[in-house]
Amino acid sequence: MTSESPIQTRSFHGTDADEVSDFLVTTYAENRFRALHAGKREVTISGQQWNGIGIYDGNFEMPFHFESNGSPNYLFSSCINGGSTFTSGNTVAQCAVGDVVPVSPSTDVTCVSEPAGFHHAAVILDAGELNNFVSQWIGRPLATPVRFDMKPIAADAAVAWNTAADCLRRMMMLTPAPKAAMRALYEHMLKHMMLQHGSNYSELFATDACVTEHTAHSAVAMIETDPMRWKTLGTIAHALDCPTGALENAIRRLTGQSSAALFVQGRLYGVRHALTKGDGSFVRTLQAFGFAPSNRFVNTYRQRFGEPPSTTYQRNPNAADIRHDFFELTDTLRETNVNRFIDESLGKPIGLADLARLTGLSEHATIAAFKAQFARTPMQYVIERRLERARWRLCHTSASILSIALDCGFGSQSYLTTLVKRHYGVTPRQLRLSAGTTTLGDGGRR
Repeated sequence: MTSESPIQTRSFHGTDADEVSDFLVTTYAENRFRALHAGKREVTISGQQWNGIGIYDGNFEMPFHFESNGSPNYLFSSCINGGSTFTSGNTVAQCAVGDVVPVSPSTDVTCVSEPAGFHHAAVILDAGELNNFVSQWIGRPLATPVRFDMKPIAADAAVAWNTAADCLRRMMMLTPAPKAAMRALYEHMLKHMMLQHGSNYSELFATDACVTEHTAHSAVAMIETDPMRWKTLGTIAHALDCPTGALENAIRRLTGQSSAALFVQGRLYGVRHALTKGDGSFVRTLQAFGFAPSNRFVNTYRQRFGEPPSTTYQRNPNAADIRHDFFELTDTLRETNVNRFIDESLGKPIGLADLARLTGLSEHATIAAFKAQFARTPMQYVIERRLERARWRLCHTSASILSIALDCGFGSQSYLTTLVKRHYGVTPRQLRLSAGTTTLGDGGRR
């Protein structure tokens, strides 16, 4: 990825098949989309797009038949609920709950949902970017574009893919977005898919070749000196005119570490130097090196240097007024404190004003603080915490689903059911049955 573009948030909600088709043109491909049910059923799609990468949550309650007219993109469809059947030529792939199916650019791809619809997480990648990555990795031009086997990837590989995709989506929601880390994660996801799933370049990609030790030393020095300039091993391999895969192998042989680990290490030492002597604010210094003021960063920094980053910054003669810097807010927004507040108000309404009072910030600043600390808006965080509590009660108590919905602040059983299906891919009853919990009935309170 050589160019930079702003992150775009896109969303759609409606019941008209033609409008769904028009939206899919802007995010994936020219298509013909039609409903398979006469009644009005909803389609909800939302997500982010950046530099040839799109990550969307698509909930098609409307059963459908989709046919692309030729796509410039790769689609990686991860089924959350329902299911679908993809067809390309003579190849047919079933996508059931938990499956991730790669769909390569083609002129004849169709997708038919199950009668109950199809809810999936879609990762859409620009074909040019993906093929350029593979070409740089193997060190030669591609004779033909990459074509993945159109079938579900292995279960463990699917879990890793979904975790990385969710992390990348959360990064896209941060302000400012950590674009260096996003680029590195993007390359990791491509490498993961190429190594874990079959394609027409599987043998060439899984190379054990190494560049010279001198070239590996040069690459390590570039990472250590200026990790934020180079951002990924692919950019370094391009600068050194060598295959990325052979360079990665040589770096592992030389240092015993992956290039990704060296990049993180380089960014940590860079941010420590800037916190000690730089003239930027605490938060902007962290952001300049691709970090956010989060508990995870503080713990990583402390493990590496034996002190929290705020202590390092306090020794900086150019430091701004520490009392007004954001790192103090991380104490206010410690996950345990926020969770305690939500749990103590579990059955009550919690609004943005309540969370602003908890943090002592304005409502606007509270939203910014939650996004920086948790990669979520305040209300998204509240809903996810309440869902965690509801899920635990479904699996470990015999309370009715209605009782749990009311006790956890959802107001109705139907609203809880909608959110549980959206987040976990199953209904509350199915979640409970999978845990083997007996109930007192689903209609009344305990």
